[in-house]
Amino acid sequence: MNKFRFPKSERIKSKKIFERTLLFGKKISSKSQKLKCSFTIENLNSVNQEKSYIQVAFAISRKSGKAVWRNRTKRILREIYRLNKHLLIDSLKSKSKKLYFIIFSFKLNQKSNRRLKYHDLENDVLEIFETIREEIEKG
Repeated sequence: MNKFRFPKSERIKSKKIFERTLLFGKKISSKSQKLKCSFTIENLNSVNQEKSYIQVAFAISRKSGKAVWRNRTKRILREIYRLNKHLLIDSLKSKSKKLYFIIFSFKLNQKSNRRLKYHDLENDVLEIFETIREEIEKG
């Protein structure tokens, strides 16, 4: 039951880490171009060993839609992450790496997606997770 939690230790709260991940991280996007992701993978040092192997943030542009729509979108993305993060954590534990990533909207807006649902974004997020997992396994 504990593996489906989303504690504060798994959220990017530091502006420094957020900017470093966004500026210098590797960028990928889903095939539908709805979502993009910027991520960095670092070695997990014995000194730097924290509670979580992963830290994540979700960002939706103000130009995408009204606040209610943006908040719902972020809520859906957090839920998809929470239920599927074990796909990434298993790889990170075996390679002793730490992952920082930010998922943000690209061609996702309120005009084209009036009523956004869980299954509308699930495939895109899982596709991004698979690409990240391949990167972890590679290096």
